[in-house]
Amino acid sequence: MSGKKKWLAVGGVVVVAAAAIWFVFLRGDAPDAVDIDAANQQLDADLAAATQDDAADDGAATDDDDAATGDDGAATDDDDAATGDDGAATDADAPAGFDGDVSGEWIVDDDIGSFDFETASGSFAGFRVDEELTVGAVVAVGRSGGVTGSLTIADGELVAAQITVDMNAIVSNDSRREGAIRRAVGAADHPTATFVLGAPVPLPDGLAEGEVVSIEAAGDLTVNGVTSPTTFSIDALVRDDGLGVVTGSADIVFADFDVTPPSAPIVVSIDDEGIVEFQLVVAKG
Repeated sequence: MSGKKKWLAVGGVVVVAAAAIWFVFLRGDAPDAVDIDAANQQLDADLAAATQDDAADDGAATDDDDAATGDDGAATDDDDAATGDDGAATDADAPAGFDGDVSGEWIVDDDIGSFDFETASGSFAGFRVDEELTVGAVVAVGRSGGVTGSLTIADGELVAAQITVDMNAIVSNDSRREGAIRRAVGAADHPTATFVLGAPVPLPDGLAEGEVVSIEAAGDLTVNGVTSPTTFSIDALVRDDGLGVVTGSADIVFADFDVTPPSAPIVVSIDDEGIVEFQLVVAKG
């Protein structure tokens, strides 16, 4: 083997080895697809964590009060006498919960369970697509926690839905692809994507009973400034505490939105078809 061929062979081995290291250690595992049960469980975990944080803050405040007054017990006794029943005041401050009426406007709530890519908490929207690399296949996932909008229910139907997504807030299971994703979806010129419901959709009776219900919702999806009719498969749940959880997904063809999936030297191919998905935590307005 000539010296030139030898070095070419060595170079090829190095490239393959580097690609294998990237694939094994740096690719980032893709999160699971959105799921109503997983979303509901994550919301429980988020609320529990928030309660613990509040309790810790209250404990710190109580300690400060004790130091300032020197006798918090006397103050507590006075408060009990003034209210007659401190427990009743606590009950009054508690959330009312779900009253069985689903009619009205449900607004995307970004205060409860803030978006986190790793735990799939809070509200988010994004996509997932298969990539074929030189050393194997992966699932590329991009998600944005910059979601606003509302759903409106009247007379047993979903009569309106408008969701807006900040495309410049997209993060991925591999941060190195995030810039390429934003360029591919034209985020600089079209910083938001939207979905607007078309015709009203009848809702199953079980929603008012706290059951998970499934519907197909058709409307206009706009990405990269291009609008295309899209039908989402949606699961929804209204919880005992009055919060709603909604998940949905739809198959799309990227070319329908003038989106060319980004590529890199290690990428052999990227499917032109993918899945748009979302998870919403909503509260009645």
